[in-house]
Amino acid sequence: MSAWRKTMAFLVVVVFLFVLAVTTISAAKTLEVRKIVQNADDILVGDDVTILLNFKNPFKQEIPIQIVDRNVIGNNGLDIQCLEATLPATDELVLAYEPIVPFKAGKYTLDAAAISFTNPNTGDIEVVESNTVSIEVKGDSTMPQAQQKQGITTIYRCGGTNIQSTSYSSSSTSSSLNIQMGGQQSGSPQQGSVEQRVANNQLNQNSGQLKKELEQEMQRQQELEEQISKELANNSEFQQYDAQLRAAGFNQTQPSFNQIAQNHTQITVPYRNESAERKIKADYIHGTIQNVTLEESTPEEKAESKLLWWLLILIAVVIVTGWYLYDKYHKIVQRPELPPIAVESAQTVDYVGDARRMVEEAELLFRNNREKDAYEKISRAIRFYFSYKLGLNTELLNTELLNTLSAKRDLDTYSEVKSCLDLCGKVEFASYKSKEKDFHKIVEITKAIIV
Repeated sequence: MSAWRKTMAFLVVVVFLFVLAVTTISAAKTLEVRKIVQNADDILVGDDVTILLNFKNPFKQEIPIQIVDRNVIGNNGLDIQCLEATLPATDELVLAYEPIVPFKAGKYTLDAAAISFTNPNTGDIEVVESNTVSIEVKGDSTMPQAQQKQGITTIYRCGGTNIQSTSYSSSSTSSSLNIQMGGQQSGSPQQGSVEQRVANNQLNQNSGQLKKELEQEMQRQQELEEQISKELANNSEFQQYDAQLRAAGFNQTQPSFNQIAQNHTQITVPYRNESAERKIKADYIHGTIQNVTLEESTPEEKAESKLLWWLLILIAVVIVTGWYLYDKYHKIVQRPELPPIAVESAQTVDYVGDARRMVEEAELLFRNNREKDAYEKISRAIRFYFSYKLGLNTELLNTELLNTLSAKRDLDTYSEVKSCLDLCGKVEFASYKSKEKDFHKIVEITKAIIV
């Protein structure tokens, strides 16, 4: 019986460690982001500097995020005050900004990017930061490239607001501001000695106007949220759920508002007691409250329930295994051990079919007015297809794929892939306004490539 007791004690320890590990891993899940600069050790004045954000998504589902990031090299770069994006349900994704051209030699430190998102397991808003990156730009600052015009572009694209401004400078003292709102542009660079003073004055005026417009937008958003809250409070379905939760000892906490489209806002009202959380969700579409629902359990509670079932299954396995071992130790004649059977398994990936399905998903996203997501899906389909076609079987960056195709000396394929990826990148980072004919064109090219 001593062997039986030792075996059971060992299995109990295994179960305990398994439950502890699963619980710890589930509670610690969060996004990870790392900032990367391509060719960071060999940057010269006038080079294109590509900055990447490498995301790791452990949640196995799409995660809406907001990016705050500043990347300025000398007098050139991007100041992203707010940029909305959606991470796909993949383990890892790399996003690339438009290249920055440094015109001044020196040592620079790129700020950490701050990423805010709602944790789907807890429902809490979290903020994660990337690393900072130190780089050195080498070369002669007085070379002809240094005389070219430079600019720091400020971007705010969140909550349906689209504001972009660029402050320009060059080796002379002239400067101006280029403001874009909703794709419209005002202001243009001024030149000449008198024009320089006018441009500098206009820069100050436009900067103040930009700040005023941001404040007005925030005020408008606050007023809209107050209006939605009042209409939701008067909704009969909401009142019924609210009374039900309060009677069960839940207290209402601060609601959250997620603008899905221009005339569609999703409202989430959390309720908490000492040990649990419930949520009332509703949609505000074209000025009316719709789809009021009560979420019976949070994702965290569902995860705990799923963990309990796995624990029960594991306990059953332990009991069966223990009985088997007990029976084995009490047999007089032991059975001869059979030689292990070698099983050869081969896993194949239908990368052609998967890539084509991605293209079909992109077409559906485009029809639903999610142009940026549609172009991102096209880019991903191309990189996924060539990753397996070329036998690399790993996530490829745009530059890695183009370098590989260039080495293959297939100029036609290289040209078509580069054209598609360049257009997708411009639309994803809002440097180009999507057109329907452009999208249909790259869909046709992509379908012709994926064979």
